[in-house]
Amino acid sequence: MSYDSFFSYRLWDSYRGSRTAAKSSMPSSLYPSRAPPSGKRIVRLASSSLPDGSERMNLAQTSSLNTELLGLRSQEREQLVDLNDRFATYIEKVRHLEQQNRALLAELEGLRKWQNDPSRLQALYDGEVRSLRAAIDSESGEKMQMEAERDYLHDVYEQMKERFEEEARRRMDAEEALQRAKEEASRAVLSNCDVEATVVSLCDEMVFLKKVFAEEQAELQTQLQMANISVDVEVSRPDLSTALRDIRTQYERLASKNMQAAEDWYKSKFASVAEMASKNNEAVHAIREETMEYRRLLQTRSSEIEALRNVINSLNKQLEDLEETQTKDVAKYQIRISELEQDISEAKQEMARYLRDYQDLLNVKMALDIEIAAYRSNKTLLRTLLRPEDGGNFLNNGFFLRLFTSSRSEDNKMAAATCR
Repeated sequence: MSYDSFFSYRLWDSYRGSRTAAKSSMPSSLYPSRAPPSGKRIVRLASSSLPDGSERMNLAQTSSLNTELLGLRSQEREQLVDLNDRFATYIEKVRHLEQQNRALLAELEGLRKWQNDPSRLQALYDGEVRSLRAAIDSESGEKMQMEAERDYLHDVYEQMKERFEEEARRRMDAEEALQRAKEEASRAVLSNCDVEATVVSLCDEMVFLKKVFAEEQAELQTQLQMANISVDVEVSRPDLSTALRDIRTQYERLASKNMQAAEDWYKSKFASVAEMASKNNEAVHAIREETMEYRRLLQTRSSEIEALRNVINSLNKQLEDLEETQTKDVAKYQIRISELEQDISEAKQEMARYLRDYQDLLNVKMALDIEIAAYRSNKTLLRTLLRPEDGGNFLNNGFFLRLFTSSRSEDNKMAAATCR
């Protein structure tokens, strides 16, 4: 069963309107015809038959008026019982409304305290917001740290890249130098082969010259022997042995000189070729060692670059995961903040609804207070009219009593119809 907070107020308005309509529709006669609940017809006095100081009523009219007043007394007692029951009902309703009013006042006081002082929900909301802001600040700091580390690793990567490019250029230069050394070594080998061929040809030539010299010497000796024989035979011929001996000596000196010169030239040439070959071998060995060193350094740098690439990829992946996690956390926190704001808005709406209900109850209480005051005033007036001390004004009191009772009965009927 829903409680209508404006029911009593509307009831009071309809009651007042019905009374106004009843009074406006009342005829000029002060005693309109009215049927009592007991079924008896009460004789009303016309306005022209009102008693005044000059008129006297007869005994029959007095007895009928007394009978009418006795019936009216019983009817009024019944109405008073009914009114007392209604009054008790109103009292119970007022007590119930006062209890509800006190409960609503306590709730309103709590809501006012909640509105004036920060509540537990507000404190929880503020704490949650502070924790979320602290988490966001922490995540922002970690993000900045990760970005700084990423920039540092990027700088290291650029440095390693530059060193790698420098080492690659050095390697290319070393390979070019090695190629040139190989070409020079091949040329030196070819020169050595040419020198060796020249030495072999010179040796062959020297052997040939030795043979030629030996043959010439043998031929000269043969000629000398023949000349000696001819000199012995011909005594008269001149002596040529001295001349031949001189020629032989000259030839031997020339041959030894040529042989020494050829041998010296061969030795010097062989020494220069050997020296050049040793130099080329040393250069080739140095180039090979340098090439091996470059290869080892290149492998080391390649492994370092690969390790740095793996580290950079891992850090980028961690950064992406961290950004994704931060995005999800921020979205979750935003949803939580929206929910808390919605809860606060609903709490404010509920507080406003409680305030409206309280205002409605205050209006109902005011209407009931007005109705109770009217009832008390009517009851006081009724008691005043029914006092037995008013013997001299009995007829006038009876007149006003009938007038009030008829008006009150009409009001009760209209109020009951309105309640139904």
